[in-house]
Amino acid sequence: MAIQKDLSNSQYGVPFTGAYFRIVTASVSRTRDADNRHSVMIDVAGYATAPQDDDTRDIEFRRYHCPLAEVEAKEDSSFVAKCYAWVMAQDDMAGSTGV
Repeated sequence: MAIQKDLSNSQYGVPFTGAYFRIVTASVSRTRDADNRHSVMIDVAGYATAPQDDDTRDIEFRRYHCPLAEVEAKEDSSFVAKCYAWVMAQDDMAGSTGV
């Protein structure tokens, strides 16, 4: 499970066509907010291409925070798949596709 997206710019000052993104962390935390008792933190690493091993360095890193209810509302079979669906729905991931 991963996400593919064209990056028009990067921290290296060059675009990357078909950049490969994957979730590297998805964690649920309990908060003091009674209306949104649980929140999710999702870390996504982007690579120039699909990494061949775990030693490949990322070209992009994004961290998202949202209420757990937003992730759980996504239509999919597992928590991680719902996290991917939620990430792909974010403005900065517009035009992305699941791979």
